[in-house]
Amino acid sequence: MIDVQTHSDSNIVEMTIHGSVTAQEFDDTLAKLKAAIERHGRIRMLEDIGELDTPPIPWSKLWADVKFGFEHLSDVTHVAVVADQGWIGAYVNMLNPLMKAELKHFKRTELDVARDWLKQAT
Repeated sequence: MIDVQTHSDSNIVEMTIHGSVTAQEFDDTLAKLKAAIERHGRIRMLEDIGELDTPPIPWSKLWADVKFGFEHLSDVTHVAVVADQGWIGAYVNMLNPLMKAELKHFKRTELDVARDWLKQAT
């Protein structure tokens, strides 16, 4: 399941992800992200990740995920990844120097800290 919250008065987009994401949920999410980018130009994202199934997104959507990431590389300035899984924290730390956006990992107990970090980001 994936839930995306956008706000017309802010360029922060919040996504909550757990279990597995259906192909329709994935497509709807990309549409919401594209709309937020069109509305604000550049966005900041919060990804609140719970327990995930394997695979978390359908294999058929993997290329669309990669393609969206490259097409919008400069459209996302900051990403707060909130997750307790150690491998996700390691993945975020590994990707951070390779990405244009600033990525930062937070534990689930630090959700409000992650939101504050995004609000203060410039």
